[in-house]
Amino acid sequence: MIEMILCTKKKFFKAIIALLVCIAVIYAEPAGAVVIEPDPDLHSVMGDLHALAVAMRLYHDSTRRTQPPGLEELARYLRRPLPDGWPADYRTATVRGGWWVGRRVPDFSTARRFLRNNALSLGLYEQEGQSAWLGGAFVWMNAVPFNANAFLIRVAQGEGDDRHYLFFNLPDTEYYWRSGLTYTAEARAEALRRFGSNATGPFVIPAAPPSAQITVRASPVELPPDFTVSADEEEIDMRLGGILVNPIRRSNDRDRDR
Repeated sequence: MIEMILCTKKKFFKAIIALLVCIAVIYAEPAGAVVIEPDPDLHSVMGDLHALAVAMRLYHDSTRRTQPPGLEELARYLRRPLPDGWPADYRTATVRGGWWVGRRVPDFSTARRFLRNNALSLGLYEQEGQSAWLGGAFVWMNAVPFNANAFLIRVAQGEGDDRHYLFFNLPDTEYYWRSGLTYTAEARAEALRRFGSNATGPFVIPAAPPSAQITVRASPVELPPDFTVSADEEEIDMRLGGILVNPIRRSNDRDRDR
C-alpha cells in the first residue's frame, strides 16, 4: 500500500512539473519570432517611434517627472548629428495621462500602405489617439502608458552592417524595427540592460527582393494587303481598297504661271 501511495505521489509531482514547464514555454518570449521588413521607409518611421518611446521611458525613470519631455530633452539621449528632419518631423504629447510620440510620414512614402493596413495591430493612431492611423501627416503611438504594469518595448543589438543600431520590438508582434536615431553610449547600454530582448536574429535589414521584370514585345507592323504606294514627279498616290487618294494637290497650269 505504501509503495502504491509513493508511486502515486511521484506521478503527481511529475505531472505538476510538466505543467509548469508548459506554462513557462507558453509565456516565454518566442526566440525565433523575428520578422524584419526590407523597406527602409518603414524602419525610418517605426524605428524612430520606438526609439523615442524607449528614450521617453529612460527619461521618466531617471527624473520621475509627470510631464513628458520635449524634443530638446529627448535629444540628450541621442548621438549627433541628428537627422535632417529634426525636430520638425517629430512630436511629443500627453494623451489621457500617457506620454505619446509622433513621427511624420512623408506624403509619398512606401511605408504608408503597410502602416495603414497594420495600424490596429501595431498600435498606430491619428493625432491624439482619436482613431487608428488612416494616413495623416503624423503617426502616433503611446510611448509610456502609465496604466500598464510594465514597459513593453524590447531592444536588440544590431548585427553585421547594422551593428551600430538597435532594433525595437513591441511584444505580441513579430516585427523588429531599426531606427536611424542612435543613442549615446550610456543610453544604449542602459536600454539594452533594462529592456534587452532574448530573441535571436539576425538583426539586420534584409536586402529588398528584386522587382519582377516586365518584358514588352512590340507586334510587327505590316501594311494592309491592298495598300500600295506609287509616286511620280508631281504626286503620291495611295491606293487603299481601290480608292485613290492624292494627299498633295496637283498644281494646274494657271498655278504654275503665277
